[in-house]
Amino acid sequence: MLFNNLNLTTLQRRTMGMLSGVIFLTILTNVATPSLSIRLTNIFPGLAHLTNGEQTSPLIVGLLSLFAVIPVLMAVGVVGHYLKSEPDEFIRTLVVRALLWGFAVTMAGNAVAEVFMNIYLRPFPLSILNADIFFISTGIAFRLLQRSYQ
Repeated sequence: MLFNNLNLTTLQRRTMGMLSGVIFLTILTNVATPSLSIRLTNIFPGLAHLTNGEQTSPLIVGLLSLFAVIPVLMAVGVVGHYLKSEPDEFIRTLVVRALLWGFAVTMAGNAVAEVFMNIYLRPFPLSILNADIFFISTGIAFRLLQRSYQ
């Protein structure tokens, strides 16, 4: 079966668990973005005083930007630790190739979506989906690459 997780090593399972946590943090940062329709202030109304309408202070913007960078840095750290710890060089090569495919799919998806948004003049904050698209496409690419060598 293509997406069978029974043959993962302990290191791979632990890394997948950490990456799941990174995806959860990405969801939290997406909700914290003030320009989206589902904002953190809708969930926690007590935070509404942080963003007073259109006039958001540079400090709050900087804090939200820093908050959005945390999952990205964590993902890089998790993948770097996995690549350092993985004893099988073939698997390391597959992971790097899958990461490159994940990056390519994410960038291609952004390019196509930007064209459609410009043509139809309907903005959509696609950046909230970048991490999700990247993780999903990297996982699919890894399984397809792994299967192509069997």
